[in-house]
Amino acid sequence: MKPFFDSSPILSDSVALKQRFDADGYVYIRGLIDPGRLLGLRRQIVEICDDCHWFKPGSDPMDAISWTMPKVEGEEAYFEVYDRIQRLQDFHALAHEAPVLRLMRGLLGDTAFPHPLSIARLVFPESQDWSTPPHQDYVNNQGTPDLYACWIPLSDCPRDLGSLAILEGSHRLGLQPVEYSLGAGHRQTSLPPEAEKLDWVASDFKLGDVIAFHSLTIHRALANETDRMRLSVDFRYQAEGQDTTGRCLRPHFERLDWQDIYRDWDRDDLKFYWRDKQFNLVPWNAELGSLPDDHLAQAVRLQRKFNQEREQLAARYARQNDHGQH
Repeated sequence: MKPFFDSSPILSDSVALKQRFDADGYVYIRGLIDPGRLLGLRRQIVEICDDCHWFKPGSDPMDAISWTMPKVEGEEAYFEVYDRIQRLQDFHALAHEAPVLRLMRGLLGDTAFPHPLSIARLVFPESQDWSTPPHQDYVNNQGTPDLYACWIPLSDCPRDLGSLAILEGSHRLGLQPVEYSLGAGHRQTSLPPEAEKLDWVASDFKLGDVIAFHSLTIHRALANETDRMRLSVDFRYQAEGQDTTGRCLRPHFERLDWQDIYRDWDRDDLKFYWRDKQFNLVPWNAELGSLPDDHLAQAVRLQRKFNQEREQLAARYARQNDHGQH
């Protein structure tokens, strides 16, 4: 797998940067964000995870060495942590950081703004079946196709920790149908034959590196093959005057409301800021994420296999933890 093209040297040249983005469907920028800013947020997230006993006892929580049975989206134990992360002011504020906004406005224009929907990724080891499969963000966000994501790891993120991979140039294939996947979202892009001519690209991220990509760019998470958790965040941006859906204006997973999230914040400028923006609210099209009827049997079969493997993994973790306590 070849590395990302490094667009850092052309960061200040918006024309060249947009040309590169339009050609490849992404731009990779090294050292865009102050590592101290990211470490501050990482510490807050780590404290929440550690408080819920996700890390090895006695180890430095910042190493994020996984100790507990891997948690996955949809499980209450996962949401016990995730809901607390959604309440972090610094988590949502990162989408508004000046270097990030300059990058996204260089790609989308001066009116580009982040969606309030902010996403944190908490990726355990030994959860390869749940790794985010190849997909296009448009299916999950909709609205304007000119919706760009910015993905930011909260530590150095080598490929074996589960960094991001991009199918270079895949945005030019247009919107593709979906099929069932065990991974996050239970949907993956059904890759057309033309995709075989394209290259998957990925790199080892250093803290402060970011990647921005188009809503039609096919991307996936690599497997986390370490004993540590991968912590990352991602945000979505669009220009004013474009279409958006109500889902993009609500908290991720919609378990909390904004008043709950804002309860302990001291920055009023981050609250309901999108209400001052101009955009066209359009209805959600559920058909884009619908699965063919013949996928049901496959989905049941894969889910049963996954459940059996999870039971075996849970038993092994129980033995390991019992041994560690004695």
